[in-house]
Amino acid sequence: MKEKRCPFLETKTVTFCKAFPSKMIPVDRMSSSEGLCNTCNYEECALYSEVSGAGKGMENVRGFHLKSDYYYHPKHLWVAPSSGEEGEARIGIDDFSAKLIGRIDRISAPAAGVPVKENSVCFLLHSGQRTVRMVSPANGVVKAVNPRVAADPSIINDDPYSEGWLFSMRPKGDAVSGLYHESVARKWFESEVERLQRVFSTDLGITATDGGEALTDISIRLNDAQWGKIVSQFLG
Repeated sequence: MKEKRCPFLETKTVTFCKAFPSKMIPVDRMSSSEGLCNTCNYEECALYSEVSGAGKGMENVRGFHLKSDYYYHPKHLWVAPSSGEEGEARIGIDDFSAKLIGRIDRISAPAAGVPVKENSVCFLLHSGQRTVRMVSPANGVVKAVNPRVAADPSIINDDPYSEGWLFSMRPKGDAVSGLYHESVARKWFESEVERLQRVFSTDLGITATDGGEALTDISIRLNDAQWGKIVSQFLG
């Protein structure tokens, strides 16, 4: 099967991106695995996302960001079926999870080839001495762990919906059946943000937002017992 390449690339005496013509790639590097332009992973390119519209669809829900064209599991995980390879999907956590957990400095993810079961714990996210046990949003087999996230887990906090994907998998059956999507995802997300606000104000006597924006240091404001309680309610 012919490998898909970025539709913005053309080959003349050099290879260049039509979306950003000053980005030149010498022809003799066409077979190189370095970079994204000449591989089937071009969809990871931030410029490609911006120009093609793939990066659009981000919504702000009371300071928390939501990419409503993804599919969401109730435990704040997203599933993005691949448009490039049939039967594959990427998995990640949403902005709600990222802000609630705090700065992620380590991950414990399943290796390629390991089967995972829907609603069963399959990876861990660590923030200092705190650890969150996250479930799989679908049944399937892990294909690959994001090497960038493995090397620098803080990417998850900075860009949870794109560069911060956790792992890819080959789902068994329909991976998105029963998950929240588009308008349903937004309504669910809004209700979760409201629920978080109530928990903070009623149980803890503090607020999770400031001037309509979600606090980036939510976890820092909580002691271990408070943090564990909230994480259990929303992510556990």
